[in-house]
Amino acid sequence: MLAALWVCACSSGADESGSGYVFAGLSEGWNQIAAHDETACSDDSDFSFWFHPADAERVVIYFQGGGACWAGELCALDRSPTYDHTVDESDFPGNQGIFDRDNSENPVGTWSVLFIPYCTGDAHLGTQTATYEVAANDSLPARTFEIQHRGVGNVEAALGWMYDRITAPTVVLVTGVSAGSIGSAYHAPSVAEHYTEARVVQIGDAAGAYRSPTVPSLLDRWGASLPGLVEGNAAARADFETLYLAAAARAPKLSMAQINYDQDEVQLFFLGLVGVHDVPLVEPLDANLGEISAALPEFRSYLMPGTDHGIIRSAAFYDTQVDGVRLVDWTRDLISGAGVGSVTCEGCVRPNGETAAR
Repeated sequence: MLAALWVCACSSGADESGSGYVFAGLSEGWNQIAAHDETACSDDSDFSFWFHPADAERVVIYFQGGGACWAGELCALDRSPTYDHTVDESDFPGNQGIFDRDNSENPVGTWSVLFIPYCTGDAHLGTQTATYEVAANDSLPARTFEIQHRGVGNVEAALGWMYDRITAPTVVLVTGVSAGSIGSAYHAPSVAEHYTEARVVQIGDAAGAYRSPTVPSLLDRWGASLPGLVEGNAAARADFETLYLAAAARAPKLSMAQINYDQDEVQLFFLGLVGVHDVPLVEPLDANLGEISAALPEFRSYLMPGTDHGIIRSAAFYDTQVDGVRLVDWTRDLISGAGVGSVTCEGCVRPNGETAAR
């Protein structure tokens, strides 16, 4: 259950003894933290985040998913919105998947967790207020409205609060599902730059197939930039998957990985919204993963058969096995630096209808 305590993000967490590990004023479970006035959800409502204190030397930073919007019909709450616009009780982290602290197989079950909700429609990448328009229909008039694409500021507020309390972890896992997967790849380099002595591992779940020439216009709408891009090479193309190339340029020691289902229905839906139709998901997925792997030899991926969307917050995280490799074991080894390889399902559907060879 949600802790009754609310803590202001502007309160001090400094440890005068010098240990750097202080959770003073926090309950033992999940604590909802009220963020400062410079943060906002898409409708300008208040932003807050959750923190579960535990082992201060090992920390999970989790980016919540929840769709995205970049056009009037997709952003207007009275039309066909494709994102979550507030932080409320429905965003509570819960206790499944990597948040199941009672499962002895959980590789992060004893870690502290910073849970960053998502309410800005920008995959945690936005930095500006955008103006949108919707046309009149049979029941609603035309109108112009604003959306606060302030994902970056919200993330920075949550991270800053944590940095004040956890100063020298040894291992940090940066992860997220869907839009949170994109956000985890974007923000992981700054985490690695802050915690220079820690092993920082990023794992993106359920966002590997977004590949479209319209993506740069989405990033422009949100005021997103890709720090670390190098002009004149493949990373110069502004795209979601180039987040990985940009991240590696900024933080070479950062370990990065992805998990995907080969027929993820949500990814297919959003690909359709950005103009990619009638294409098997594995086609853009293969292109993206191939590009990243060619540029980053240490990048790893885990591809599963199925139409589901996201797994690390699901009980299936502990049951899934591909090519004899259990996902939970692969994840544990990846986090520890044990030297895992990429895993691809033998029967995954390919663009020509064939199945993948191992």
